[in-house]
Amino acid sequence: MKSLTIQEVVLINFKNYADARFSFGVKFNLISGLNGMGKTNLLDAVYYLSVGKSYFTPYDQRVVRQEESFFRLEADVLKDDIVHKLVMKVRPGSTKELVLDHIAIPRISEHLGYIPVVFSAPRDIDLVFGSSQTRRRYIDHLLCQVDHDYLRALVTYNHLLEMRTAALKQGFADLAGVIATYDEQMSPMAALIYEKRKWVVDVFTPLIRETYLNLSENRESIDLQYESGLHQYPYHVLADMNWEADKNTGRSNAGIHKDDYKLSIKNMPAKEYGSQGQIKSLIFALHLSKYNILRNQSGYKPLLILDDIFDKLDERRLHRLMEILMAPDFGQIFISDTSSKRFTDFLPVDLLHSIEMTP
Repeated sequence: MKSLTIQEVVLINFKNYADARFSFGVKFNLISGLNGMGKTNLLDAVYYLSVGKSYFTPYDQRVVRQEESFFRLEADVLKDDIVHKLVMKVRPGSTKELVLDHIAIPRISEHLGYIPVVFSAPRDIDLVFGSSQTRRRYIDHLLCQVDHDYLRALVTYNHLLEMRTAALKQGFADLAGVIATYDEQMSPMAALIYEKRKWVVDVFTPLIRETYLNLSENRESIDLQYESGLHQYPYHVLADMNWEADKNTGRSNAGIHKDDYKLSIKNMPAKEYGSQGQIKSLIFALHLSKYNILRNQSGYKPLLILDDIFDKLDERRLHRLMEILMAPDFGQIFISDTSSKRFTDFLPVDLLHSIEMTP
């Protein structure tokens, strides 16, 4: 498996950074310091360079430093034994430029998957307790990094869905004909998305079961189930069945945009019956399984970003996680915490690169 590392990043007008430069080690990178010093912002910059957007917000206006009109991110990326120069220049609401080795990349979507990445943050509790949209986005992010056909189909479907829903609200004279035109275009996209989602859950499920057992020391079993109306009917049939409801509500009530992924512990819904420790282990099992799929599909060891890790795991589970991450299957890892001392018992000095944020 090929290694991939970020050697250095430069942040200009990114969140709380006016102009900063950071170098990283090849294995564990621990970013420590008091809250508000910019630990998470640095991790988000690495993520932004990987996928072209912030992990925490889709709006670049919330990313640019206050009172500034642009931000710029640069990275030296070691891939295939060659150091590549990656530059992102963003004027929120105006332009977003991506340049790789002095060559402009026309669309950010073409960059997705070049630096495979998995990000873990305290907000990931929403994967269990949040809406179906949160879980769909999580799986979509995985598939979009490894399958550009899926990415194109998803973008097209969502665009058509927006136009379909707008047409329902406007109530055209020939509304049935307009909606039928959209459904005809959406149907093949929905079929492709459904098959890809079904495939990834089939791959995901045994991985997450095994990883959870490893993290929890064989305490209980877990499961992941894919729920979709397309299990029973193809998209065009579902659309026909829901036509009256769509017309009456002004919404698109059926399709792959209603899919969900149910997480269970010992055959019971995780969000209702899971303990705090069980749910935290379940979330990490999701991330590590996602990492494994990305690695196997891309041929590279993805970046693994763990923000505020002590918020998620007790000392015993953290120790087990670090044992797992020491394996050669894992590449460059970024960790943030308020104290660097907590990791000295878990990580060998020769594998640890420390960055301490100071006021």
